[in-house]
Amino acid sequence: MAAISAEIAAAIDAAAFGSGQWDTVPGVLSKAFPGSWGGLYNMNFMQDRLNFLSFHNMEPAFVQSFAEHFAFVNPYAAYWMSLKSTTIAASEQVFPVQAIAHSEFYNDWLLPQDTEAAVGMKVVGDRGEAVHFLLHFPLSKGAVYDRAGLEVLRRVRGSFERSIGLGRLMREEAEGAVTASALVERGRCAAFVTEGNRHVREANLLAEFLFSSGDAISVRNGRCFLGNKEADDRFGSALALISKGLSPDGPSIPLLSANGAWEVVMAALPVSRPAHSGLLSLLPPERMVLVLVSEINSNGAAASEFSALSHLFGLTPAEILFCKRLFLGESVADAAEQLGITVETARTRLKAIFQKTGISRQGQLMLLLSRLR
Repeated sequence: MAAISAEIAAAIDAAAFGSGQWDTVPGVLSKAFPGSWGGLYNMNFMQDRLNFLSFHNMEPAFVQSFAEHFAFVNPYAAYWMSLKSTTIAASEQVFPVQAIAHSEFYNDWLLPQDTEAAVGMKVVGDRGEAVHFLLHFPLSKGAVYDRAGLEVLRRVRGSFERSIGLGRLMREEAEGAVTASALVERGRCAAFVTEGNRHVREANLLAEFLFSSGDAISVRNGRCFLGNKEADDRFGSALALISKGLSPDGPSIPLLSANGAWEVVMAALPVSRPAHSGLLSLLPPERMVLVLVSEINSNGAAASEFSALSHLFGLTPAEILFCKRLFLGESVADAAEQLGITVETARTRLKAIFQKTGISRQGQLMLLLSRLR
């Protein structure tokens, strides 16, 4: 056990300092215990995101199905989430496999591999994530592998904990550099950087002012929210997509608040991976989003400034005037009152504008008008 532990500790140090790969670590563990498979993965339970995965001595199909599905339905997840960092345990002692015998995870993934028993260690990374170092083996080998596996994990716990701590510092430094760079020369509009879960990392002075006013955008418990529910729903969905490397329907969102009209533009920031950053493969930096908030100057938005709507889309003078009222921040009912028409007529007019311009939501119309101001 001393020799096995020393080899695993050496593999951990090599991966941490860039001279080795994290894939090697579970490989050394599984090689030392014939008939087992070794695993190392980083799971963010709060965001249902698998950040890193390496399984050794396992058929590729099982590795793939875990990454695509079984990692997210793992019945052991609740137990792991309840544990403090660097906890080491044997499954049959704390959470016997019979407790999950009727689960999909057991019957379709664990049982076919005949490796139902396990020993494992959890090391907390940060932000709801946890790194798991596991050894799975047949129940028939439990009498020997439980004791030996637990002892090996105890001996390498210090190396693992030091590496994770160093990785957290490196990740914070990498993310901080990206955030600071994104806000440089962004003084002409409110700009801030947020995570996909709305957590604000850093903001410029104009953004801080907006936050304090609570008009267009506010921050509660460190998380940002737009001042209009429909716009905020789109904002949250867009942030979640961008943070996963996906593209939202549009990078900008028009926003009407009590004191004006705004445009919110989002852009994914590059993920920084410094040289010799082996730890960042196990603890990858967060994909962050740059958010720019610009006020739309509606004071000079005369109907003549929207004359292009006639040429581009065939809007009538009455429809253009109606657009102007909406752009000034009035509701459909308010615009109807100002123009001396019924609300029903106003809604019919809005539908006609939607049909002519090829859009389907009032927020999209506000964005179109802001481009023509």
